[in-house]
Amino acid sequence: MDQKGVSIQRMEERKIKIGNRITSYFIQYKKIKNCYLKVEQGQIVVHAPQMMNIDQIEALIIQNQDKLLKRMDQYFCKADYVDQGYVYLFNQKYRILLKDVGIKKCAIHGLDLYVYHRDIEKTVTLFLKEQLMDYLVRKIQAYLLNDFPLNKVDITLRKMKSRWGACFYKKNKICFNSVLVHVDKKLIDYVIVHELCHFIEPNHSKEFYLEIEKRMPDYKQREKRLAEVGI
Repeated sequence: MDQKGVSIQRMEERKIKIGNRITSYFIQYKKIKNCYLKVEQGQIVVHAPQMMNIDQIEALIIQNQDKLLKRMDQYFCKADYVDQGYVYLFNQKYRILLKDVGIKKCAIHGLDLYVYHRDIEKTVTLFLKEQLMDYLVRKIQAYLLNDFPLNKVDITLRKMKSRWGACFYKKNKICFNSVLVHVDKKLIDYVIVHELCHFIEPNHSKEFYLEIEKRMPDYKQREKRLAEVGI
């Protein structure tokens, strides 16, 4: 849950044919021994050793093309911030309807999200953060009351490229990825429990995952589904 990422906009972009399609992939060269392939935001990202050439990289991509294509196809775009566009809130899709009255507020009516300011993306983003923070606060309070030896945890939200949450146990703080607002609440609950368990076991040891399993026996299924959804 705490791997660091680099924006794909700052990586070298190339094209490759895999399966029956031509797709972009992004390369970041690093001081590492092995090459790593990932799918981020529906696109292939390569972390490669500095001396690795393009032919070697593309051979590795082709070798793993079935897995990569599957992950790419599983990814879905979580929002289109335009009038008559859409946004997913807790895995429910809402149609965006602009009703500009110069107020940065939103309101849900059925499966429509009314946006009352012409800056749709900023207005909806603020609304989504409020919704996510409200859910996190209520859910964490319940967990602390029943399952964890803590009185209070500071919560912050930030958009992150490659992790869903980060626990700063020495500061009594958890930072959650704001993208979580788009996914099913069961998956959010997994991230909450994962990060709270770091206050008991600060690393990703066997004991750490046993602590998660005590509180969430089906955590592996939720973890798998979260990986499929993608950030």
